[in-house]
Amino acid sequence: MALRHPVVTGLVAGLSTRLRGGGGLITLPVLLSLGLPPQDALGTNKFQSSFGSGSATFHYARAEVIDLQECRLGILFALIGTSLGR
Repeated sequence: MALRHPVVTGLVAGLSTRLRGGGGLITLPVLLSLGLPPQDALGTNKFQSSFGSGSATFHYARAEVIDLQECRLGILFALIGTSLGR
């Protein structure tokens, strides 16, 4: 199966996310089928999706679609929440 190859999976998931979202729905089952324990597969999936969210935020901020100054309080509470979570 072609999607069992991690590079192909990454390309397909990235394209899917770019077009309509939901790339994690592709990568998570593949990571599990490759033998990763569920906690590692979920962590890997979330780690890679954080780069997608970060690059999208950077792109929208550069294009002045969002104003990061208005988001300061939300960003602060998000950082506090993530540092307190497990």
